[in-house]
Amino acid sequence: MKKIIISFFIVVATVSCISIPPEIIKTHSKELEIIEALKASHLAMVDSYVDQKILVFETFFFNEYGLVYRNNWVGSFKELNGRDYKEEYDFPKLYNDLVAEYEEQVLPIEKIRFDLKTSINTEYTNAMDLHKTTGNWIDNLKKINDSQRKTIDSMLNSIKPGFSLSSIDTVIENAKSKLKTKIETLD
Repeated sequence: MKKIIISFFIVVATVSCISIPPEIIKTHSKELEIIEALKASHLAMVDSYVDQKILVFETFFFNEYGLVYRNNWVGSFKELNGRDYKEEYDFPKLYNDLVAEYEEQVLPIEKIRFDLKTSINTEYTNAMDLHKTTGNWIDNLKKINDSQRKTIDSMLNSIKPGFSLSSIDTVIENAKSKLKTKIETLD
């Protein structure tokens, strides 16, 4: 009896997937499109958000901090170089130092962007791998041959006479027909 009950649960767990409705296949292929669109959307949102934050930072950095930085840099120029600051000669050095300071300050923001995008890519790669695994499983179910179907049918028949994959398919089709009729009467 224990063997029959275990067999029944194994069959019940797998039997509902043996005949795959075409809607499942269509839904599965649509799912991949949705996953890819969501991934692109999430990555674009991260870029947009971080770009906006960098723009706010740049405005502050170059309009406020940059002026103070320039005054301090020019003020300490003679002390460090032994001569007065000459804009036509020394501005490129000031500019390079200011840009280096900017890049140093913006680096943590870019690291956050990189980390977020890496995490998003990893999660969507995992989702796509799971999707592919499900697709392979669906393909394998479509390939169940007659011999395997007969084996499952005989196991089902030993549990309950008259119980088979075909009888399950018939019950499912009858239920779908009843629901379609019900939908038509509701319209």
